[in-house]
Amino acid sequence: MTAPDALHRLADEYQAWWIDLLGEHNHIGGAEATKWLLDRAELGPGRRMLDTGAFVGAAARMASEVSGCEAFATDLNFDFLAAGRDLPGGTPVRWVTADSARLPFRDGKFQSVWAMDTYISVRELSRVAAKQSATLCLNCEVPVDGRGGVEAFIEEWAEYSWSLAAHKEMSNDATVTWRNAEADMVRRRPYFEQRYGTRPYLRQLDMLMAMVLSYERHEQGHGLFVFRR
Repeated sequence: MTAPDALHRLADEYQAWWIDLLGEHNHIGGAEATKWLLDRAELGPGRRMLDTGAFVGAAARMASEVSGCEAFATDLNFDFLAAGRDLPGGTPVRWVTADSARLPFRDGKFQSVWAMDTYISVRELSRVAAKQSATLCLNCEVPVDGRGGVEAFIEEWAEYSWSLAAHKEMSNDATVTWRNAEADMVRRRPYFEQRYGTRPYLRQLDMLMAMVLSYERHEQGHGLFVFRR
């Protein structure tokens, strides 16, 4: 199965704009952001990588293929993982249906733990990461308002023995991505309204509009982060 076929089938079933518009690397920056993190993840044969909230496991599949690591992908939705398993590079990856807030792995199992525009549990990701020689790779929203901004975000991870190794600002990329998605949803309204139904379409459009406003007002930021232990 090709990625476009798999994603179209999933979007048919789940009626989700983010599947249609963002693709298999379902996060800000797409495949290039995944590669940026992978270049700094210190992975290779004999090392384990965990892709949490993985959707179809694009990061896990890329990491396995490029670095030769033992890659695991988790998501609460079995259908997402099943589609990922059938996509190119999916066979070597281990697919596990799991909640990112309660991962079914022992302490310190992974040398690299990833979360790509998905739910992040600081405690749980830190628990399953090795205590030494581990990396943490994040593509995520970060606070930019009165909550202390990026500095507070970094300090929170420091409490779990992580130190920042690399950071790439992605707020402008996120703003452009959400603007383009909103414009595409409006421009192709007849298509998406027929695809999702009127009410689901309007709910998703409202959500996109709120995301665009939060970035345009600098209430939200986005970034790539690599932490090390």
